[in-house]
Amino acid sequence: MEPSIVTVIVTGLVLVFAILILLFAIIAVQGVIFVGIDKKKSAKSQPAQAAKPAPAAKPAPAVAAPAPVVQAGIPGEVVAAISAAVTAASDGPVALRSIAKAPARRNGWGLAAVYSYTEPF
Repeated sequence: MEPSIVTVIVTGLVLVFAILILLFAIIAVQGVIFVGIDKKKSAKSQPAQAAKPAPAAKPAPAVAAPAPVVQAGIPGEVVAAISAAVTAASDGPVALRSIAKAPARRNGWGLAAVYSYTEPF
């Protein structure tokens, strides 16, 4: 005798959700274990760090860089944002020399798309 469709569906759903609950429990237990290990490691390393006095941080030497030449029409906020982004992305001291807008142009693919969509049928 074959099992009914309802029996197969109910068994499948119960099995899937039971496995999901089991996986959740395993991952939660692993999380607790790893947090405990991290706490033990930080507790061991903290007395060693407390014994050593932290060296005094030396202030970075101020480099007097000339202000960049900025193209007319670019607001000061944009210049500040560009300067901050370049400084954050660089490894060492940098100085911007100029900031200008990129020329407006289309590449070959853009021109091909315009031609393709505007040609008559």
